[in-house]
Amino acid sequence: MESFENQLVIERPRAAVFDFVSDFENMPKWNYFVVNVNNVSGEAPALGTRFHQMRKNDQQEYEIVEFEPHRRVAIETLPPAQPLTMRFTLETVDDGTRLTDRWEFDPEVPGPLAWLATRRVKSAVAENLGKLKELLENGQVHLQDGRQVTL
Repeated sequence: MESFENQLVIERPRAAVFDFVSDFENMPKWNYFVVNVNNVSGEAPALGTRFHQMRKNDQQEYEIVEFEPHRRVAIETLPPAQPLTMRFTLETVDDGTRLTDRWEFDPEVPGPLAWLATRRVKSAVAENLGKLKELLENGQVHLQDGRQVTL
């Protein structure tokens, strides 16, 4: 397993940031690679809520495995998808909310290539988090694939 984390400060209250990111149906609004996310549990985000995600080249299901309102939410992919845990941790800071996004995953490549794959994924995730920040602070964002999103 490989892991990495990215951090950024979003100039919004912690509760607002948490409510937006913990509703994974919002992910296509800031992550260009995600086409659609459906809440298959039909309930508000909470421990055990399941989602079906369509990405540009695949699809997967995942479940909320940690849920501490306004502080932390984590998801894990469900089989047959490759193992992935993604965890958002939020802290109040002077300028708003510090969001830490930590990933633990299997890069599906051997040895030294795993480092390169992890570095690429980390960079892409950081770029998407920048789009999240822009969307939450400005109410709109232009995604890498050309979509214009407005809150």
